[in-house]
Amino acid sequence: MAGRPDAGAVVLSELRGAAERALAALGDLDGPVARREGVRTARRELKAVRALAPLCRGRSAGEPAETAVDGILEFSAKANQLLGPVRDRDALARSIQRITERFADAESRRVARTVLLATLVFAEADRRDDAQFATAAIERARRAIRQANDVLAAWRPRGGFDREGATRIVAAAFSECRVELSEALETADLLRLHECRKRASFLALALRPFGDGVPARARRLRSRARRLAAALGEDRDFALLDVEMRMARARLAGSPLVSAIDDALRLARLEATARMEDAARDFLRLGSRDMLRALDELFDS
Repeated sequence: MAGRPDAGAVVLSELRGAAERALAALGDLDGPVARREGVRTARRELKAVRALAPLCRGRSAGEPAETAVDGILEFSAKANQLLGPVRDRDALARSIQRITERFADAESRRVARTVLLATLVFAEADRRDDAQFATAAIERARRAIRQANDVLAAWRPRGGFDREGATRIVAAAFSECRVELSEALETADLLRLHECRKRASFLALALRPFGDGVPARARRLRSRARRLAAALGEDRDFALLDVEMRMARARLAGSPLVSAIDDALRLARLEATARMEDAARDFLRLGSRDMLRALDELFDS
Protein backbone atom coordinates (compact mmCIF):
# COMPACT_ATOMS: atom_id res chain seq x y z
CA MET A 1 0.00 0.00 0.00
CA ALA A 2 1.50 3.31 -1.09
CA GLY A 3 2.74 5.63 1.60
CA ARG A 4 3.09 2.89 4.19
CA PRO A 5 6.51 1.76 5.51
CA ASP A 6 7.76 -1.65 4.45
CA ALA A 7 6.12 -4.27 6.67
CA GLY A 8 9.32 -6.31 6.92
CA ALA A 9 11.33 -3.30 8.10
CA VAL A 10 8.65 -2.46 10.67
CA VAL A 11 8.61 -6.00 12.08
CA LEU A 12 12.41 -6.31 12.17
CA SER A 13 12.77 -2.93 13.89
CA GLU A 14 10.24 -3.92 16.54
CA LEU A 15 11.95 -7.30 16.99
CA ARG A 16 15.26 -5.61 17.73
CA GLY A 17 13.57 -3.04 19.98
CA ALA A 18 11.78 -5.77 21.96
CA ALA A 19 15.04 -7.66 22.57
CA GLU A 20 16.74 -4.45 23.72
CA ARG A 21 13.83 -3.55 26.03
CA ALA A 22 13.85 -7.04 27.55
CA LEU A 23 17.52 -6.63 28.47
CA ALA A 24 17.04 -3.07 29.75
CA ALA A 25 14.13 -4.18 31.97
CA LEU A 26 16.49 -6.42 33.94
CA GLY A 27 19.17 -3.75 34.28
CA ASP A 28 18.47 -2.09 37.64
CA LEU A 29 16.33 -4.18 39.97
CA ASP A 30 16.83 -2.53 43.33
CA GLY A 31 14.18 -3.99 45.62
CA PRO A 32 11.14 -6.29 45.27
CA VAL A 33 8.95 -3.76 43.47
CA ALA A 34 11.58 -2.99 40.85
CA ARG A 35 12.26 -6.70 40.43
CA ARG A 36 8.60 -7.49 39.97
CA GLU A 37 8.08 -4.79 37.35
CA GLY A 38 11.36 -5.59 35.62
CA VAL A 39 10.56 -9.29 35.32
CA ARG A 40 7.04 -8.57 34.05
CA THR A 41 8.36 -6.16 31.41
CA ALA A 42 11.16 -8.51 30.36
CA ARG A 43 8.78 -11.45 29.95
CA ARG A 44 6.34 -9.36 27.92
CA GLU A 45 9.11 -8.22 25.57
CA LEU A 46 10.51 -11.73 25.30
CA LYS A 47 7.07 -12.92 24.21
CA ALA A 48 7.14 -10.19 21.58
CA VAL A 49 10.54 -11.44 20.38
CA ARG A 50 9.16 -14.96 20.07
CA ALA A 51 6.11 -13.71 18.17
CA LEU A 52 8.04 -11.50 15.75
CA ALA A 53 11.14 -13.56 14.99
CA PRO A 54 9.31 -16.20 12.88
CA LEU A 55 7.83 -13.41 10.74
CA CYS A 56 11.35 -12.32 9.78
CA ARG A 57 12.60 -15.49 8.15
CA GLY A 58 12.26 -13.92 4.71
CA ARG A 59 11.74 -15.45 1.31
CA SER A 60 15.29 -16.78 1.02
CA ALA A 61 15.18 -18.86 4.17
CA GLY A 62 18.41 -20.77 3.69
CA GLU A 63 20.91 -21.58 6.40
CA PRO A 64 21.80 -18.06 7.66
CA ALA A 65 18.19 -16.98 8.18
CA GLU A 66 17.11 -20.26 9.74
CA THR A 67 20.11 -20.28 12.08
CA ALA A 68 19.57 -16.66 13.14
CA VAL A 69 15.84 -17.00 13.81
CA ASP A 70 16.27 -20.34 15.57
CA GLY A 71 19.02 -18.82 17.75
CA ILE A 72 16.87 -15.83 18.67
CA LEU A 73 13.96 -18.11 19.54
CA GLU A 74 16.16 -20.45 21.57
CA PHE A 75 17.80 -17.73 23.67
CA SER A 76 14.55 -15.83 24.26
CA ALA A 77 12.72 -19.03 25.24
CA LYS A 78 15.51 -19.90 27.68
CA ALA A 79 15.35 -16.45 29.28
CA ASN A 80 11.57 -16.60 29.52
CA GLN A 81 11.75 -20.02 31.15
CA LEU A 82 14.31 -18.81 33.71
CA LEU A 83 12.10 -15.87 34.66
CA GLY A 84 8.94 -17.98 34.85
CA PRO A 85 9.20 -19.12 38.50
CA VAL A 86 10.06 -15.57 39.61
CA ARG A 87 7.01 -14.23 37.81
CA ASP A 88 4.77 -17.00 39.22
CA ARG A 89 5.68 -16.05 42.80
CA ASP A 90 5.02 -12.39 42.08
CA ALA A 91 1.72 -13.25 40.37
CA LEU A 92 0.61 -15.23 43.42
CA ALA A 93 1.45 -12.30 45.71
CA ARG A 94 -0.42 -9.94 43.38
CA SER A 95 -3.51 -12.18 43.38
CA ILE A 96 -3.43 -12.25 47.17
CA GLN A 97 -3.27 -8.46 47.21
CA ARG A 98 -6.27 -8.19 44.89
CA ILE A 99 -8.35 -10.64 46.95
CA THR A 100 -7.62 -9.00 50.29
CA GLU A 101 -8.49 -5.57 48.90
CA ARG A 102 -12.09 -6.80 48.84
CA PHE A 103 -12.27 -6.83 52.64
CA ALA A 104 -14.22 -3.92 54.06
CA ASP A 105 -11.85 -2.65 56.76
CA ALA A 106 -8.10 -2.11 56.88
CA GLU A 107 -7.45 -4.50 59.76
CA SER A 108 -9.22 -7.40 58.03
CA ARG A 109 -7.26 -6.68 54.84
CA ARG A 110 -3.98 -6.66 56.78
CA VAL A 111 -4.69 -9.89 58.65
CA ALA A 112 -5.90 -11.77 55.56
CA ARG A 113 -2.92 -10.59 53.50
CA THR A 114 -0.44 -11.54 56.24
CA VAL A 115 -1.94 -15.00 56.70
CA LEU A 116 -2.05 -15.78 52.99
CA LEU A 117 1.46 -14.51 52.30
CA ALA A 118 2.83 -16.46 55.26
CA THR A 119 0.99 -19.64 54.26
CA LEU A 120 1.30 -19.60 50.48
CA VAL A 121 4.37 -17.49 49.64
CA PHE A 122 6.75 -17.41 52.57
CA ALA A 123 6.27 -21.15 53.18
CA GLU A 124 7.90 -21.78 49.81
CA ALA A 125 10.67 -19.32 50.66
CA ASP A 126 11.50 -21.46 53.70
CA ARG A 127 12.57 -24.23 51.32
CA ARG A 128 14.86 -22.05 49.28
CA ASP A 129 16.25 -18.58 49.60
CA ASP A 130 13.86 -16.60 47.43
CA ALA A 131 16.15 -13.59 46.97
CA GLN A 132 19.15 -15.72 45.97
CA PHE A 133 17.04 -17.85 43.64
CA ALA A 134 15.58 -14.78 41.92
CA THR A 135 18.98 -13.10 41.60
CA ALA A 136 20.54 -16.19 40.02
CA ALA A 137 17.61 -16.73 37.65
CA ILE A 138 17.62 -13.09 36.53
CA GLU A 139 21.37 -13.09 35.91
CA ARG A 140 21.14 -16.23 33.78
CA ALA A 141 18.21 -14.70 31.91
CA ARG A 142 20.29 -11.57 31.24
CA ARG A 143 23.01 -13.69 29.66
CA ALA A 144 20.49 -15.45 27.42
CA ILE A 145 18.94 -12.13 26.33
CA ARG A 146 22.39 -10.69 25.58
CA GLN A 147 23.03 -13.70 23.34
CA ALA A 148 19.75 -13.07 21.52
CA ASN A 149 20.73 -9.43 21.04
CA ASP A 150 24.15 -10.49 19.74
CA VAL A 151 22.49 -12.72 17.13
CA LEU A 152 20.20 -9.86 16.11
CA ALA A 153 23.07 -7.41 15.84
CA ALA A 154 25.02 -9.73 13.53
CA TRP A 155 22.04 -10.80 11.42
CA ARG A 156 21.47 -9.18 8.01
CA PRO A 157 18.17 -10.53 6.59
CA ARG A 158 18.10 -11.10 2.86
CA GLY A 159 15.39 -11.80 0.32
CA GLY A 160 12.74 -9.37 1.50
CA PHE A 161 9.69 -9.79 3.68
CA ASP A 162 7.80 -13.02 3.11
CA ARG A 163 4.28 -11.63 3.19
CA GLU A 164 2.65 -14.99 2.43
CA GLY A 165 4.72 -16.77 5.08
CA ALA A 166 3.94 -14.18 7.73
CA THR A 167 0.24 -14.36 6.86
CA ARG A 168 0.28 -18.16 7.22
CA ILE A 169 1.91 -17.96 10.65
CA VAL A 170 -0.52 -15.39 12.06
CA ALA A 171 -3.56 -16.99 10.41
CA ALA A 172 -2.64 -20.40 11.86
CA ALA A 173 -2.37 -18.90 15.36
CA PHE A 174 -5.77 -17.25 14.90
CA SER A 175 -7.45 -20.44 13.71
CA GLU A 176 -5.89 -22.57 16.43
CA CYS A 177 -6.92 -20.05 19.08
CA ARG A 178 -10.54 -20.00 17.87
CA VAL A 179 -10.85 -23.80 17.79
CA GLU A 180 -9.11 -24.28 21.14
CA LEU A 181 -11.12 -21.49 22.75
CA SER A 182 -14.50 -22.83 21.64
CA GLU A 183 -13.71 -26.26 23.04
CA ALA A 184 -11.99 -25.04 26.23
CA LEU A 185 -14.92 -22.82 27.20
CA GLU A 186 -17.23 -25.84 27.24
CA THR A 187 -15.04 -27.76 29.69
CA ALA A 188 -13.38 -24.88 31.61
CA ASP A 189 -10.10 -26.72 31.03
CA LEU A 190 -7.35 -24.58 32.59
CA LEU A 191 -4.57 -26.08 30.47
CA ARG A 192 -6.43 -25.50 27.22
CA LEU A 193 -7.43 -21.98 28.25
CA HIS A 194 -3.75 -21.32 29.00
CA GLU A 195 -2.87 -22.44 25.46
CA CYS A 196 -5.54 -20.03 24.17
CA ARG A 197 -3.96 -17.26 26.20
CA LYS A 198 -0.56 -17.92 24.65
CA ARG A 199 -1.98 -17.86 21.12
CA ALA A 200 -4.02 -14.71 21.78
CA SER A 201 -0.91 -13.04 23.22
CA PHE A 202 1.07 -14.14 20.15
CA LEU A 203 -1.51 -12.52 17.88
CA ALA A 204 -1.55 -9.24 19.79
CA LEU A 205 2.26 -9.05 19.91
CA ALA A 206 2.72 -10.04 16.26
CA LEU A 207 0.50 -7.10 15.26
CA ARG A 208 1.92 -4.65 17.83
CA PRO A 209 4.68 -3.21 15.60
CA PHE A 210 2.17 -1.46 13.34
CA GLY A 211 0.78 0.87 16.01
CA ASP A 212 -2.62 2.52 15.67
CA GLY A 213 -2.18 3.87 12.17
CA VAL A 214 -3.50 0.71 10.55
CA PRO A 215 -6.82 -0.26 8.95
CA ALA A 216 -9.79 -0.83 11.27
CA ARG A 217 -9.85 -4.60 10.69
CA ALA A 218 -6.27 -4.97 11.93
CA ARG A 219 -6.92 -2.75 14.96
CA ARG A 220 -9.99 -4.80 15.85
CA LEU A 221 -8.10 -8.10 15.54
CA ARG A 222 -5.23 -6.85 17.69
CA SER A 223 -7.40 -5.24 20.37
CA ARG A 224 -9.63 -8.30 20.76
CA ALA A 225 -6.65 -10.63 20.93
CA ARG A 226 -5.04 -8.39 23.56
CA ARG A 227 -8.22 -8.21 25.60
CA LEU A 228 -8.68 -11.98 25.42
CA ALA A 229 -5.10 -12.63 26.55
CA ALA A 230 -5.48 -10.27 29.51
CA ALA A 231 -8.83 -11.76 30.58
CA LEU A 232 -7.52 -15.32 30.30
CA GLY A 233 -4.47 -14.33 32.35
CA GLU A 234 -6.58 -12.84 35.14
CA ASP A 235 -8.88 -15.86 35.19
CA ARG A 236 -5.91 -18.24 35.35
CA ASP A 237 -4.20 -16.33 38.18
CA PHE A 238 -7.32 -16.55 40.35
CA ALA A 239 -7.80 -20.21 39.46
CA LEU A 240 -4.22 -20.98 40.51
CA LEU A 241 -4.71 -19.05 43.75
CA ASP A 242 -7.78 -21.22 44.39
CA VAL A 243 -5.59 -24.31 43.95
CA GLU A 244 -2.93 -22.90 46.29
CA MET A 245 -5.63 -22.14 48.86
CA ARG A 246 -5.84 -25.86 49.62
CA MET A 247 -2.78 -25.44 51.82
CA ALA A 248 -4.34 -22.56 53.74
CA ARG A 249 -7.62 -24.46 54.14
CA ALA A 250 -5.78 -27.48 55.53
CA ARG A 251 -3.72 -25.44 57.98
CA LEU A 252 -6.55 -23.17 59.11
CA ALA A 253 -9.47 -25.59 58.95
CA GLY A 254 -12.58 -24.15 60.56
CA SER A 255 -11.22 -20.62 60.79
CA PRO A 256 -13.74 -17.85 59.98
CA LEU A 257 -10.91 -16.07 58.15
CA VAL A 258 -10.58 -18.89 55.64
CA SER A 259 -14.32 -18.79 54.98
CA ALA A 260 -14.16 -15.03 54.42
CA ILE A 261 -11.18 -15.42 52.06
CA ASP A 262 -12.97 -18.19 50.16
CA ASP A 263 -16.02 -15.96 49.73
CA ALA A 264 -13.87 -13.12 48.38
CA LEU A 265 -12.02 -15.49 46.05
CA ARG A 266 -15.24 -17.08 44.82
CA LEU A 267 -16.65 -13.67 43.91
CA ALA A 268 -13.39 -12.61 42.24
CA ARG A 269 -13.36 -15.79 40.16
CA LEU A 270 -16.95 -15.31 39.08
CA GLU A 271 -16.21 -11.75 37.95
CA ALA A 272 -12.97 -12.76 36.21
CA THR A 273 -14.71 -15.65 34.45
CA ALA A 274 -17.48 -13.33 33.26
CA ARG A 275 -14.89 -10.91 31.81
CA MET A 276 -13.04 -13.79 30.18
CA GLU A 277 -16.21 -15.19 28.60
CA ASP A 278 -17.18 -11.74 27.35
CA ALA A 279 -13.74 -11.27 25.78
CA ALA A 280 -13.94 -14.77 24.29
CA ARG A 281 -17.32 -14.06 22.67
CA ASP A 282 -15.95 -10.87 21.11
CA PHE A 283 -12.91 -12.73 19.80
CA LEU A 284 -14.97 -15.59 18.40
CA ARG A 285 -17.09 -13.09 16.45
CA LEU A 286 -14.02 -12.39 14.32
CA GLY A 287 -14.33 -14.39 11.12
CA SER A 288 -11.48 -15.98 9.20
CA ARG A 289 -12.30 -13.91 6.13
CA ASP A 290 -12.07 -10.63 8.04
CA MET A 291 -8.83 -11.81 9.67
CA LEU A 292 -7.25 -12.57 6.30
CA ARG A 293 -8.36 -9.22 4.92
CA ALA A 294 -6.84 -7.51 7.96
CA LEU A 295 -3.50 -9.26 7.40
CA ASP A 296 -3.63 -8.51 3.70
CA GLU A 297 -4.08 -4.80 4.44
CA LEU A 298 -1.43 -4.86 7.14
CA PHE A 299 1.33 -6.69 5.27
CA ASP A 300 0.62 -5.16 1.87
CA SER A 301 3.24 -2.41 1.99
